[in-house]
Amino acid sequence: MSLTHGQEIEYKEAFALFDPTNSGVIQPKAFSDFLALLNDPQLSQNVKIPTQPLDYKAFVALMAQNDKGADTSDDAYGRLFRSINKDGSGNLSSAELRVALQHFGNNSLSEVDVDEIIHEADVSGDGRITLEEFLKIMQKSEKKLRGEHVL
Repeated sequence: MSLTHGQEIEYKEAFALFDPTNSGVIQPKAFSDFLALLNDPQLSQNVKIPTQPLDYKAFVALMAQNDKGADTSDDAYGRLFRSINKDGSGNLSSAELRVALQHFGNNSLSEVDVDEIIHEADVSGDGRITLEEFLKIMQKSEKKLRGEHVL
């Protein structure tokens, strides 16, 4: 199976999100949460939830066979943003971000860490992250993963 550079980055980011301890596997519950987060009924219907932990290779195989190829990373990040933004305000609060990170198993971040993420992403300085700010921080993260220089 041959992945595009963009797909490889997206799969690595997704895998890392659901493997916050860098154990090398995603637990079935975390994978189920991942599919729910994508909010794609067709994908959820087509992908069978594994009963065993998934390593990166198995994760890529599952996702690649169901990849529509039409989504850009911004589309996926937009869906992620909307799923985290529970109140539908169009902005992420530190509380919403904290809940999302904890839901996906990243309990190692302190309130200070989450506030730092908000501060870095919050260009407008209002204490909340807009979709545009969220996309910029996610694109910056992609560049870091590719090893590109990021200011």
